[in-house]
Amino acid sequence: MDSKLTQQRRGQQVDPGLLAATQRLTPEQRLDAFLTHSRLMMELYQAGQQARETVRPKLA
Repeated sequence: MDSKLTQQRRGQQVDPGLLAATQRLTPEQRLDAFLTHSRLMMELYQAGQQARETVRPKLA
């Protein structure tokens, strides 16, 4: 494996097994994983917005 792939990125160690599993995905599986990730990130963002609004309501 390339040494750059096993170096730390943003304070986290890259898991070679996870990297290999990702490379085995078909293009359709990669797209599905990306869409699922995007949907979950949007749900997390919206939950954070709602939590902030309950703590500090918007001024009209």
